Amino acid sequence: MNRFFKPIKYLGILTVVIVISAVITYIINPNLSDTLNSVSSNVPKSVSQKSGLQLVVAYIFNNGFKVPIGMLILSIIPIRFLYWIQPLFTVILPGILFGIVFRYSLAKGFVILISSLPHMLFEVFAFCVWMVALDQFNKWIRYKISKKKSADTNLLKELKLLLSPYIKYVLPLIVIAAFTETYVADWISHILS
Repeated sequence: MNRFFKPIKYLGILTVVIVISAVITYIINPNLSDTLNSVSSNVPKSVSQKSGLQLVVAYIFNNGFKVPIGMLILSIIPIRFLYWIQPLFTVILPGILFGIVFRYSLAKGFVILISSLPHMLFEVFAFCVWMVALDQFNKWIRYKISKKKSADTNLLKELKLLLSPYIKYVLPLIVIAAFTETYVADWISHILS
């Protein structure tokens, strides 16, 4: 039961982070061009210079492989929630952009928010499912090191347990998010504009 509700709980937490970062950006009213330049510099070049199906593949490679591997590496360090760093940056950046766009124009802000919502939900929920799997893996590592509780499974079994939700849920959600971001977001934006 925890496997089903915990990703939703994490999605709620990350949604609150998006809202907070948007509100803070809206209140602070940063320099528009400097902020956009710093946000766009955080977009990987493999993604920013592609379009169509190439863009879908670039999104899948970045969000489906590079980001989860980075999170996995951080989960090996026996510090809880360290692997949240990447998903937090993933949601803070759109929050900042929403804050900027809403300050510039409420109508444009709503168009961008509604058009980016589908792919953002799929992508962030995929990361939430992965974070739940990494919670268990990180917990196992911490127990192995501290020997507080007997961790009676071996590394191979833990890696299999980790790989299962990745293959069943995370990767398919990332693929859906990539197609949605590439094709559906522009379509929604075009309809609402």
